Amino acid sequence: MRDVRVDGLRKAFGAHAVLTGVDLQVPAGSFTAILGRSGSGKTTLLRLLAGFERADAGAVRIGGQVVDGAGRYVKPERRRIGYVPQEGALFPHLTVAANVGFGLGRAGRRNGQADVLLAAVGLADLGGRYPHQLSGGQQQRVALARALATGPEVVLLDEPFASLDAHLRSSIRADVQRIFQRTGTTAILVTHDQDEALSMADQVAVLRDGGIVQHAAPPDLYGRPADPALAAFVGDANLLEGQLRAGGAVDTILGRLPLDPAAAAALAGPADSEVPDATEPVTVLIRPEQLEITPVPDGGRAAASCLAGRVVAFEYYGHDAVVRIQPDTGPASPLLVARTTGGARLGPGAQVAVTVRGTVLAWPRARQPAAAAGP
Repeated sequence: MRDVRVDGLRKAFGAHAVLTGVDLQVPAGSFTAILGRSGSGKTTLLRLLAGFERADAGAVRIGGQVVDGAGRYVKPERRRIGYVPQEGALFPHLTVAANVGFGLGRAGRRNGQADVLLAAVGLADLGGRYPHQLSGGQQQRVALARALATGPEVVLLDEPFASLDAHLRSSIRADVQRIFQRTGTTAILVTHDQDEALSMADQVAVLRDGGIVQHAAPPDLYGRPADPALAAFVGDANLLEGQLRAGGAVDTILGRLPLDPAAAAALAGPADSEVPDATEPVTVLIRPEQLEITPVPDGGRAAASCLAGRVVAFEYYGHDAVVRIQPDTGPASPLLVARTTGGARLGPGAQVAVTVRGTVLAWPRARQPAAAAGP
């Protein structure tokens, strides 16, 4: 097992700067996901790690050894890295076993190492088939077995599940996760799928504007994102205007809500700094699962401690439902998104009362300039 470290990595194609100073550390034996929107430079970063591209500046270290940077460059085939591309890229004229054994030496092919690897990915009986005789998920498992065939200490995965249907994608993710846990191989996955990153990885690094904006364990990334834009990217988010209050609370259209202690401390600043006044504007994050909704009978009224609203849309997914609510505070109020489990289906127009569970996060919001006085 080897760790991977990237320091100040830069890469441009012509006048277009793709990576503008990426810093990343991947511990040996861990599974790290690099998450970002399409076009954010995820695949470019992976290709630099593999050695398929040369960095313009910065350094890539694998197992403590520089493989790109400081005047040194190690070719891809000497980096002990396995690479799994998006579409598997299997050789169509070779059998499954021959595809897996392609990177093995003659001795490895003779001693049945390909069969051992196929068994490890759950394809023990399919070595004699050709790629076109396999499903998409089976092809991706073969590609993974081929990547593991040379005994790499690091495996790079370039959105390998993107072309699979939702059910198969979930199943293959779990299989791949188990394989890496069993082999102890350091793995780096690039993806634009938040669910994929959060469910598979030990650590998630979010790539934005050419750099890593946050690198954290999935619960920390989701529960304490670095800024509002990241909160909206990683999962659904209700981002509301609020006013900071003394005592670690914030006022919103949903009432006065307690701040997460870490967020309250960050907003207050150092102990010797000036404490923000009661009108300090902030942006407040409330996750959909924090909203509790209660139907209001016809002719009834929501309790004074609740926000009254009406259902605009109800999206049922079986395991849960997403409810979109228009607050009664006026048409300018933002739609709220709630995620619920169980309970009756709420049709459009249904009146509901909304409350918030738990603490919330908040970030400073730029003050709007005062309106100019009239003549």
